[in-house]
Amino acid sequence: MIYAGCDLGTISAKAVIIENGNILAVEILPYKNLPKQAAIQVMEMAKKEAGLTKDPIAYCLSTGFGKKAVSFADKDIPEFICLSRAVHKLNPEIRTVIDAGGSTIRAFNMDSSGKVTSSATNEKCAAGTGKFMEVMAQALEMPIEELSAAALESGQALPITSQCGVFAESEVITHVNEGKDRLDIFAGISLSVAGKVAAVARRISLDQPIVIVGGLAKNPIVVRDIEKELGISFAEYNLDPRAVAAYGAALVAEERHAG
Repeated sequence: MIYAGCDLGTISAKAVIIENGNILAVEILPYKNLPKQAAIQVMEMAKKEAGLTKDPIAYCLSTGFGKKAVSFADKDIPEFICLSRAVHKLNPEIRTVIDAGGSTIRAFNMDSSGKVTSSATNEKCAAGTGKFMEVMAQALEMPIEELSAAALESGQALPITSQCGVFAESEVITHVNEGKDRLDIFAGISLSVAGKVAAVARRISLDQPIVIVGGLAKNPIVVRDIEKELGISFAEYNLDPRAVAAYGAALVAEERHAG
């Protein structure tokens, strides 16, 4: 039997298709509007990658910020359940997960069975999230992928002192208008984001091994700065960090339908 998970976030739609717990397809589709259409499109992309010419998917669960907008899903499921299930499948030794996504920062501990034992989540504020970094990159008028890689070489990060995302954007624009180096500005943004992620993570026990998932995990300078801030090194796993929740949704779909 074939199962699927769809994670509809604020920045991208993700779809994973599995059979007997094994991944057949992973697709990620960044989008700016029309979330319902993005969910449909990313699942069609995944079906094509898996070589499915018709619709043999037995059961599909949706998750993420826009889970209610996934029209083809049989049911929806909270994201932290999907994350814990996927991470435990990817590496049963993991004890702490930091999820740094487009709209949410959360951290949680798991026991040896994969059960969540404690958790912490950021306040309803965009500062420190992936969406915040997207907005900052737009203010700097450079692609975020280019900024994230190039800013690793910055020798003088410019501090971003504002705690509010709106004021932080104004601060960044001021730096740009003053002719400050864009890479130094982005390095400062990264330090600010890392500090906010670390603040959430410190509210739980940082039990090793630790992984980071979500879109910010694809940002090398932010990952480096979070590791420095917390004095840790993240463990590795074999999956795009943006697709972990979708993979977990597919695993739970398989368990629930088969059970």
